[in-house]
Amino acid sequence: MAAEQSAIDAFLTKGTDILYNNIVLYVFVVIAVLFTILIKGAQFKHMFHAGSLLFKKHQGGGTSGFASYAISTASRVGTGNMAGIMVAISAGGPGALFWMWVMALFGSALAFAEATLAQFYKEKNSLGQYVGGASFYIRSRLKMPILSIIFAAIMITTYTAFNGVQANTIASSLQAYNLNVNVTGIVLAIITAVILLSPGRTAIIKACIYIVPVMAVPYILFGLVVVIMNITQVPAMFGLIFSEAFTPSAAFGGAIGHTIVTGLRRGLFSNEAGMGGAPHAAAAATTSHPARQGFIQMFSVFTDTLIICSVSGFILLLSPEAMDKIGEIHGINLMQYAMTEHFGTFGSLFITLCVILFSFSSILGNFFYIQTGVTAIKDSKLSYYIVVVMTLMLVLGGSIANLQTIWNLGDFLMGFMALINIIVLVALYKPVVALLNHYLNQWNQEKIPVYVKGDLPEIETDAVSQWNREDSNSVSK
Repeated sequence: MAAEQSAIDAFLTKGTDILYNNIVLYVFVVIAVLFTILIKGAQFKHMFHAGSLLFKKHQGGGTSGFASYAISTASRVGTGNMAGIMVAISAGGPGALFWMWVMALFGSALAFAEATLAQFYKEKNSLGQYVGGASFYIRSRLKMPILSIIFAAIMITTYTAFNGVQANTIASSLQAYNLNVNVTGIVLAIITAVILLSPGRTAIIKACIYIVPVMAVPYILFGLVVVIMNITQVPAMFGLIFSEAFTPSAAFGGAIGHTIVTGLRRGLFSNEAGMGGAPHAAAAATTSHPARQGFIQMFSVFTDTLIICSVSGFILLLSPEAMDKIGEIHGINLMQYAMTEHFGTFGSLFITLCVILFSFSSILGNFFYIQTGVTAIKDSKLSYYIVVVMTLMLVLGGSIANLQTIWNLGDFLMGFMALINIIVLVALYKPVVALLNHYLNQWNQEKIPVYVKGDLPEIETDAVSQWNREDSNSVSK
């Protein structure tokens, strides 16, 4: 069995390296820059506007914009923001953090595009709820049902694998307190089952709405405390990040290509920009304009990488003792060690609690995507229960499985998922640009941007089935 697992690990590691180093890296960079040009740097110019949309009052029924933000942020903010940053810096050096920032800034253009398309081409499921995402606009707009099913299947498998990673991280963090991984897996699976088996998707949405602020705000505040406590080291820290980004030391591979790829891979795993998963949360929102959700999901990428991932990186980089342990301590255990150096025993306890909240929220957010992907293939109760069982099996099994195997599988599948989605975005760039301009024209006139079917007949097809004024008053300015 050990030999077979080693062979699987070797295959996934080699395949993932080839996929990212030779294909995904170049495709992502080129298309992210292309969309930044197409939308005229909207992610830079309207960053604060995007953030302000989260605090606008939601009127009427349906899922609010903040709720969809909470779901996508719950999925994004997990293992990749803590254990993933430890892996990124351990493997690619401090410079990997810089390339994660670059990836987020340009990748947010893709996040805007995919979320806007998900809203524009959204549909209603058998319960009358909005659903949409890459698997839907591939089928309805591009008329490619087979590719739609393939994408949905890859997405379901990818996020199921990611849920195994989240469970593994929770179990690993609790091992420091001598809690058996089998016990952790069983308890985690039971709690997850209670939420997933609740009627509809209300329980998942409510859990995400409450967990995201509770986990993110204290974590950010503690990160600020670490920075203030070590304020004299901060200039040197930033100098190290920037210098290592372009001239990495031999201790971290000594090759800029390795540092960039490490930052890209961990950044993509963390914020999911361009992957095609987050649009499934964006499509669920009841909103007045498709581009509104584009801006909100764009801001979710900023929240994930520019804020939370940076906090994790700073916590490690501002602890010389923890940096000396790179190679000896791995993943979330390195994070716990760094926090212990900053705050003593309390630091380790706090980070363990954050791990549980971050990772568990990711399991719920990921399942929301899985559920929507299943709806794209077959909207039925049986298919729903099948993926519930799959998720629970991975949550339980992931708690005791080899981290590297699950992580490699998620990386490998994520690469294919991202490639399909990014290519589809290129094919559908015209609606993205048209909807952005339509939104900004109204916003610049100090109006609440509203889209009604027929406003832009040049980009509408039979794939646009909603937008009949019913949601035009769903948000305030």
